[in-house]
Amino acid sequence: MALEVEGKFIKALDPVSGEKNGKKWSKQFFVIEQFGQYPTMAQFQVWNERINLSQFKEGDSVKVMFDINSREWQERVYTDLTAFRVDRLDAQGGAQQPQAQPQTSTPTPPPPSVPEEQPKAEGGDDLPF
Repeated sequence: MALEVEGKFIKALDPVSGEKNGKKWSKQFFVIEQFGQYPTMAQFQVWNERINLSQFKEGDSVKVMFDINSREWQERVYTDLTAFRVDRLDAQGGAQQPQAQPQTSTPTPPPPSVPEEQPKAEGGDDLPF
């Protein structure tokens, strides 16, 4: 089950690594503050350097796609939020896309010509109103 949430990037914690059964592993945690009337914080994990968290800085608006994983150990249940994709959001709340090349604009036509002589008002002054 894949879920997604948007929020403000708070921080990335130091990576943790180890070895189990001859296989090396690493994971890194990061924290976001979810948008909303009552903002809450959530901690996510990324396994084996799948996402480069150094590209995000504190305060960036991000969208995190993640899975929820739970397991039982010694009669306790542990739940992890495992991120598999993190996108930076632009100011309007949409995911940033690579910028397109600017289009060449067509020249704007000149304004309509104004008659050189305008009739004088009844009062005899030169003002057009």
